[in-house]
Amino acid sequence: MPLTPAEIIHWQFRRRLFGYSVKDVKDFVQKVSETVAELMEENRSLKEERERLLERLQVYQAIEQQLQNALVVAEKTADEIKRQAQREAELIIAQAQNESERMKANARRQVQTMMDEVEQIKQLRTRLVTELRHMLLSYLELLEKSEEIYETKVKPDEEPVD
Repeated sequence: MPLTPAEIIHWQFRRRLFGYSVKDVKDFVQKVSETVAELMEENRSLKEERERLLERLQVYQAIEQQLQNALVVAEKTADEIKRQAQREAELIIAQAQNESERMKANARRQVQTMMDEVEQIKQLRTRLVTELRHMLLSYLELLEKSEEIYETKVKPDEEPVD
């Protein structure tokens, strides 16, 4: 059984004729030696355990650092992906707006072209109606003249000669 510091301090050797009992001193030294040996072994074992734990700690710290680095890279990558997606979305929107404006301008041109054609058709109709009216009036005038000539050449009692 190991000695405690209090036992070592308060140890009492038996007195003999010429000093302390040699056997008691040798027994005490043996106990102290065994205790010191046990403590040294325990100390060595604890130092080895401490070294193993320090090595494991370093490994875990290295893993933690790698994880932190990976997290930073992942965050940067996620931010870059978000920025890229935002740029692509803005580009798609801009292209859609440009296409919309182009389509509206094209539709306006088509409407204007159709309106111009309608106006030309109206003008043509008006011109044709006017020309037809003149022509019909001319024919009417010719017809009236022809009736007058006929009436003046043919008397009402006479039968027309065919």
